[in-house]
Amino acid sequence: MSEELMFARLEEIQQNEFIKAAIDHVGAGVVITDPEQEDNPMIYCNQGFLDLTGYERGEILGRNCRFLQGDETNPKHVERLREGLSQQTPVQVEIKNYRKDGTMFWNELHIFPVYIEQMDQVYFVGVQKDVTERREQEELIAHYLSEVKRLSTPIVPVQDNISVLPLVGTIDDDRLQQMLEAVSHHVKETKEDYLILDMSAVHSYNEAVHMGIYQMNQLLDLMGTKLVITGIKPSFAIQSAPYADFSELSLQTYATVKQALKVLRQQL
Repeated sequence: MSEELMFARLEEIQQNEFIKAAIDHVGAGVVITDPEQEDNPMIYCNQGFLDLTGYERGEILGRNCRFLQGDETNPKHVERLREGLSQQTPVQVEIKNYRKDGTMFWNELHIFPVYIEQMDQVYFVGVQKDVTERREQEELIAHYLSEVKRLSTPIVPVQDNISVLPLVGTIDDDRLQQMLEAVSHHVKETKEDYLILDMSAVHSYNEAVHMGIYQMNQLLDLMGTKLVITGIKPSFAIQSAPYADFSELSLQTYATVKQALKVLRQQL
């Protein structure tokens, strides 16, 4: 080997070692698979992948990456990966995977097809990151939001056949849907004669408020329950004109819940 060739080879080795060291410190798991071999086995993994999964190189090289899947892995996510591999297109998915010790983690997985011209072959590079903490925080936030919505629609039974739903704060389309679902479920279970919708704590009236009353009245009418409104301010009647004609609904309205209960108890 000539001195020039020897230095070129040495430079190539040094470059490869530099690239390998850099990949080991990217803070993510990196694997390379060879689709030309049977079952698309893993032919390379960096230290980040070993740290992420708890395996040793000798335990996993030569295997398909599906060994990371488990009982709670979503088949739809697996199918997305298969489609990306079969079509040789980039794919990204957050999937439940499992470490060697059996613990589950959320894996943010990116797979890229890489064509190597000198070999005239496509390889797949997978970049994997543990996003379990973020997913758990998102699920916790979603749970809290669900509880807030549930508590924002408190249906309070006050006596046999009568319940009160006090509205507080701003009503938007999401809350309106939540309110209709809660009322529907409650009335179906209790089969009450009256539902009092108290609006004394609603300070601004938008389209969702007006349409909510209209839709709720239609819903309860079909279920055999009478809607009663309390706490309406004069501004509500003025603002309702563009949205709904409440005169055709023949709604019972009272100034306060106490006043409504006094009348309704006499009617029962």
